[in-house]
Amino acid sequence: MVEDIYGKSDNAAPIVEAHRGDSSNAPENTLAAFRAAVELKARWIELDVHPTRDGALIVMHDDTVDRTTDGSGAIAALTLEEISRLDAGSWFDARFAGERVPQLRDVFDLVAPTATRINIEIKAAPPGLNVTRGVVELLRAYGKEREYVVSSFDLAALLEVQAAAPEITLALIGGGPDILEKAKQHGLPWVHAYHLTANADFVAEAHAAGKRVNVWTVDDPETLPAWTAIGVDKICTNRPATMLAALSR
Repeated sequence: MVEDIYGKSDNAAPIVEAHRGDSSNAPENTLAAFRAAVELKARWIELDVHPTRDGALIVMHDDTVDRTTDGSGAIAALTLEEISRLDAGSWFDARFAGERVPQLRDVFDLVAPTATRINIEIKAAPPGLNVTRGVVELLRAYGKEREYVVSSFDLAALLEVQAAAPEITLALIGGGPDILEKAKQHGLPWVHAYHLTANADFVAEAHAAGKRVNVWTVDDPETLPAWTAIGVDKICTNRPATMLAALSR
């Protein structure tokens, strides 16, 4: 197999994907975390996208701002202006006081000029906010529609992206056997499997069907030989620096 932008060569160690950026050393899903991941030369970054009340695409994992900012409330009930005033760094460490919640386009501005690529996870959103359309438009505006991946637990969201932009690479997230069958049915090239649902048989079946496998969330470097042995293509980790260092050894 020839190495390409989405996968790895046969018998190589898994690619490291920085989960919410370098989230062990900076507040998750912030420009600080993404900048740190880029500086590590992580080949991939994973992030999460939600729509605000006025339709802006912001990067945050939860559907409320409560856990990772000094604000409160559902993202879908807040405007971009309201969210832009929140402190998204102090909860992690005082050194990051004043870190803001980024828009997806802010992350593209940071990452697009680099060799690092982005896995954009679309979270479930209230109807009518056109998240999939917004993601597709941004990918095309930055010329990254053939380089980045769009992923989701929500199969319907992925099929919307597929219908609007068949050139974009898609990944279904969830438990291994279930998502593999759906990926086969709908022609999705990636499966992002919870690590406890991925074993050698699952990876072999996925590869036989032409699918690539990412497992989440893997933080123990001692497991890397096992993931390599069964042929996993990528691991999503909260500890990219640790994992990259282990691979370099």
